[in-house]
Amino acid sequence: MRDVSSTGQGPSRRLVTAGAVGVAVTALAGCGIRLEDDAPRVPLVPTRSPIEGEDALLRLLAAVQAAAVAPADPKQRISPLLAPLHQRQARVLHDALRQRGVPEDQLSLPSTPPSASTSAGPSTSSSPSPSPSTAPATLVAVERSVVTAGAGCALAEVELRPTLLALLGQAHAALEIATLEPDPAPDVPAVWSTPAALAPLVTALRSATYLLEVAAARSPQPARRAGLEGIGRLGRLTAELVTATGDAAPAPELGRALPRRVTTPAEAASLAKEAMTTLLATFGSALAPLSERDADSAFTAVPRWLGTVAAQTHRHGVPLAPFPGLA
Repeated sequence: MRDVSSTGQGPSRRLVTAGAVGVAVTALAGCGIRLEDDAPRVPLVPTRSPIEGEDALLRLLAAVQAAAVAPADPKQRISPLLAPLHQRQARVLHDALRQRGVPEDQLSLPSTPPSASTSAGPSTSSSPSPSPSTAPATLVAVERSVVTAGAGCALAEVELRPTLLALLGQAHAALEIATLEPDPAPDVPAVWSTPAALAPLVTALRSATYLLEVAAARSPQPARRAGLEGIGRLGRLTAELVTATGDAAPAPELGRALPRRVTTPAEAASLAKEAMTTLLATFGSALAPLSERDADSAFTAVPRWLGTVAAQTHRHGVPLAPFPGLA
């Protein structure tokens, strides 16, 4: 029997080996396997393409991770409440990016030590946390850094946008609680392709404001004064939304029915809390449709609007949430 490898008949061992590698590479490429950014270049295997808005999302993640370990601001009563919120935000955002193929080494601040959660697959544990900082930082500076880091997140994929808007809304809420004033509206207002989409928010604001007025009228003086201040904040927000809605803005209703009788301060407080909880949920339900149609406008205006509502909801006894308005 002749050795076919020595006579040129049939494929050589080198060709068989090369063919096997080629089949494997093709199979990997066909299955969508992607290399990490710093992996050696392998012919025929595609390198990883950044996800939409990746740079902005990494900046936001870094800001939230830093906020999660920032020292508490002794001058702000709400400061100790914020670290757990930022820790939750960091975990959610970290895992969302990891599941979309962003390499683990890009999801941690440089000072972060190796974590047991690092793996080749999607992370299901806590996101890596940076080492606690000893540099003093006010609550306003920390939350402002999160707000600033949100620039560019309108480029993120549609599915992520409501979560990002809610996260930024939480930072605006903390700022408003700390400073007692919302951020001013931008000099150039957001432009909406479908202004009528804002109409439900106008209606919800007016309904909540009416219930808060009833609650304030049946509250003792200190609570009444605080309630009227909150009503003023919501009134300014309503006016801004009416302007943004334009001709599609609904006409004010002349009267509304109360959900139940309100005769005592306790019943008034319960009504106000219920009204703000409902209003916050309404804003939360609008995050997806608004950011899908007009991402740039949504990221320009909605976090500030949501922050005002979340701050007022907190003033009526509802705990702050990492993603206000979202379940």
